[in-house]
Amino acid sequence: MIDKVKTLRARTIRRLQGLSSEKLNKPVTYWINEDRLLDKVGKEFTIILRTKGCSWALGDRGGCTMCGYIQDSCVDAINSDNIKNQFMHAWNNKLGEIQNDKEHYIIKIFNSGSFFDDDEIPEDLRKFIYEKIANVQNITEVVVESRTEHLSRDKLNKMRSELGNRQIEIGIGLETVNDYIRLNYINKGMTFKEFLDAVNLCKQCDIGIRAYLLFKPPFISEESAIDDCVDSIKTLIDMKINTISINPVNIQRGTLVEYLWQQNRYQVPSFYSLMKSLKMGVKSQEMLKNTRIVCDPSGAGSRRGIHSCSKRECNTLMKDYLKNFVLSQNIGYLKKLEEEEQCYCKLNYHMQKMFN
Repeated sequence: MIDKVKTLRARTIRRLQGLSSEKLNKPVTYWINEDRLLDKVGKEFTIILRTKGCSWALGDRGGCTMCGYIQDSCVDAINSDNIKNQFMHAWNNKLGEIQNDKEHYIIKIFNSGSFFDDDEIPEDLRKFIYEKIANVQNITEVVVESRTEHLSRDKLNKMRSELGNRQIEIGIGLETVNDYIRLNYINKGMTFKEFLDAVNLCKQCDIGIRAYLLFKPPFISEESAIDDCVDSIKTLIDMKINTISINPVNIQRGTLVEYLWQQNRYQVPSFYSLMKSLKMGVKSQEMLKNTRIVCDPSGAGSRRGIHSCSKRECNTLMKDYLKNFVLSQNIGYLKKLEEEEQCYCKLNYHMQKMFN
């Protein structure tokens, strides 16, 4: 499996060289949208920066089996000034809107790798970004992502010092609490113990954790995916992890998952399975007292993303209930979905599970 992952990754990397100056100096994308904050509904300001790419994806093991975010990278010619220009392009375009808004904001800065990897985001650039955020009062929460090996007490303390009393979360791709699935099916290169060590380090620095769970990794059945997700949700809630972000697999280009999907050896997850996982994982409202659960599936309703069937109305209904649950953190929305008149695809879903 590793050889196939490496072959697919090498093919992708060859296509990432020689980007134009415009692409080097503008972010991959950025947006403002409604989002769930710690204790209320607010807005997100998300910026996706283009860097040299994830060190794990560029390394000897070829990266994670489902992740195609290396496609957003530039492996040869990008530098710190380019990345600063990307950040400022998004910042200058949205700052006025944020400052004139009464809503509180969560800023999410993603770079398709690790924010604390000095080869991707140098220390002086991180400090520059912190200083910009610190000057905007209604940005009350900050999220960045990192692999555990790039975290250090010094880096976290500097972030905390610069950002004051804002809620800070480090997004870590745990994917599952099951080491076997994570190491062998996802090729994550991180153990649960390493995740726990990162959690403890962040707590000591007064910084929260946003744990990413992958819904339906390759090589496991739909029913096993439900069991794995439920087990992971319950474990993380018991640990009082600040935020659980559930990410259903979507078929990203140049990945092992895409290769399996093209051979009919992998099927994208069903909305019915995701909703069942949430209902089974969060049995009572009390369970969300210390943990928020978020889920905004990429490609939802498309062939390559989580869907219930080919009918737009059916997928829209699922997305609406999921969004209402996330924004309200009210498990009642998960129960109300059962009261809706169900599409014929629900019967097909149950039949497929019976015979698979």
